[in-house]
Amino acid sequence: MSIPFEPTRSYVYKAARYELLPRIAEVARDFGDEPFQLREISNRLLAETYTPEQLEIRIKKAESDKTEKMSKIFGFYIPFLAKNLRVFENLGGGRFRNISIDEELAEADAVATDVESNDSGIIYAYTFPSVRRVDGKFPIKVGLTTTGDTDARVTQQCRQTCCFEYPVVLKTWEVQRVAAVEDAIHSTLEARGSKRDAPGNEWFDTTLEEIEAIVKFVQPIQRPVGRQ
Repeated sequence: MSIPFEPTRSYVYKAARYELLPRIAEVARDFGDEPFQLREISNRLLAETYTPEQLEIRIKKAESDKTEKMSKIFGFYIPFLAKNLRVFENLGGGRFRNISIDEELAEADAVATDVESNDSGIIYAYTFPSVRRVDGKFPIKVGLTTTGDTDARVTQQCRQTCCFEYPVVLKTWEVQRVAAVEDAIHSTLEARGSKRDAPGNEWFDTTLEEIEAIVKFVQPIQRPVGRQ
């Protein structure tokens, strides 16, 4: 686990969202379109990740003297996040299902707003640890989301593809006319010969600094979101 362990509700939330859910999604791929019990997968991964003593630790509730076992708090956050981040389709009764390719494509079409639209949103840039470089250009994917949750969007993109690593979101920018800004970034990088021959049309051999310069040129007033 890359998040340092500590017996707090905040830790359980972050571990559930950023460490366990991506691993659960990897396991769930084997079910294809068949329903599965999320609790069965999560309990197995919890047992592989934590000692029984850690899962038995009792954590104080917010604004209350009552306590709950860490395992119970994980049992709340994992299905809560899976449902609200739309990592899986919630069928009720603890049963979930992978979101079909057709549904994902429909959602992607909905997110890819018209270039002439005035909708605001977030531009994101992500890569994978094995190809990331400190100096020089490396493969970066540049996309957009209007949902406000970049991590969920990137997780959704990677869930149904052959991703053997967890993606790393390098930076995000909150902008106006998000589709037009994304189109400008893609067009500029493609004109510079940076477009990669890869699935999809958003991968480029570039640097974070180059992307940032284009964003600032297209929309001088923009706001970084979450990551600097």
